[in-house]
Amino acid sequence: MKKFILLFTSSAKEFKNLNSVITAALLVAVHTILAMVVSVQVTTSLRISLSFITNVVTGCLFGPVIGFVCGGIGDIVQFILKPVGDYFPGWTLNAAMAGMIYGIFFYNKFPDKVNVKKISSKKDNSTLHTNDETENKAKRQVVDSVFDIFSILLPSIGLLFLCFAPMATVTDKNDGSIIAQGNGLYYMMSGFTQNSKNVTIIAIILAVLMICLVILSIFHLNILSLILSVACTFAAILAIYTDKKTTVSNWGFYFVVGLMILFVIVKMIMLQRKHAVDMSYFIRVAICLTCNTILVNILMGTYWASIMYGKGFMFYFTVRMAKNLIQLPINIVLSYYILSIVKGLRLRSSKA
Repeated sequence: MKKFILLFTSSAKEFKNLNSVITAALLVAVHTILAMVVSVQVTTSLRISLSFITNVVTGCLFGPVIGFVCGGIGDIVQFILKPVGDYFPGWTLNAAMAGMIYGIFFYNKFPDKVNVKKISSKKDNSTLHTNDETENKAKRQVVDSVFDIFSILLPSIGLLFLCFAPMATVTDKNDGSIIAQGNGLYYMMSGFTQNSKNVTIIAIILAVLMICLVILSIFHLNILSLILSVACTFAAILAIYTDKKTTVSNWGFYFVVGLMILFVIVKMIMLQRKHAVDMSYFIRVAICLTCNTILVNILMGTYWASIMYGKGFMFYFTVRMAKNLIQLPINIVLSYYILSIVKGLRLRSSKA
C-alpha cells in the first residue's frame, strides 16, 4: 500500500520540475496532433486513433498524477481544435483515467533489453551440451517453419471462406424484409446493386487485405502483417454495424473473424521468437492495456455513449467491445516498442 501511495506522491512532485512540466506539455501537443491527423471517426460514438500512445509515455515518465492531468487536458484541447459533436465531460474523464492507469503500471519502469549475444556466447563456450543445443536449434527451426506455414495458410483459408461461405444477411429495419444475403463473392459481384454497399465495401477490403497478408507472410514481414491483420479483423467487425439496416452475420463471417484473430496471435508469437523481448514487462503492458480497455474504453465509454446519444447500453456495447478487443493486440505491441525507444532516448539524454 505504501508503494502505491508513493507512486502518486512522487508523481505529484514532478510538477515542481520545470523540465517535466515542459515535456508533459509537449506530449499533450503531440497527442493533439495525432488525434487530429492519425484518427478515423467511424461513427459519432466510435473513433480509431493512435493518440493514446502519448498518454502511455506521459504515464511512464511522470506517473499517475501528471498522467491524469495531461490526459484530461489533452482531451479538452483536442475538442477545442477539432470538435466532434457536443462536449461531454465523460470522455474527458475517460482520457484522464487512462493516463492515471498508465502511470500506475509504467511509472519509471521500462523494458529490459535481453542480450541475445551474451546468451549465445555462453552457449558457444560450453562444449558439454553441443548435441543438446543442436537438437534445440533443430526443434526451433521446425517450430518456426510451422508458424510460417500457419501465417500463410490462415489468410488463404480466410479468403476462401470469405468468397464462398455464407457471410451476411441484410434486412430492412422497418418491415424486416431481406435486402441481400450471400457470401463475400456475391456481395463483391452484385452487392452495390442490392442496396447493401456497407457489406460490399467490407468484403472487398477484406479480400484485398487477406491477399496482402499472404504476400507479407511469404516475405516474413511480421510487423506489417500484424498491423494489417488487426485492420482486417476490425474491418470484418464493422460489417455488422449500420444504423439504416440490420446486418445479421452468418457462420462464414464468424469463421473468417476467428481465423484473423488466430493470425494475430500467431504473428505476435513469431515476433516474440524473432526479437529479444522482456516477457515480464510485455505481460505488464498486456495487463495494463487490457484493464484500461475493459474498464475505460468498453464499460465507461459505452455508458457515456448511451447517456449522450440516448440509445441503450447494449446498442453500443457490442461494436465498442469488438473494436477495442481487436485493436488491443496491436496497442500492446506498439506500447512495448515505443516504451523501449523512450528508454533509449532517456539513457542518451542522461549521458549527454
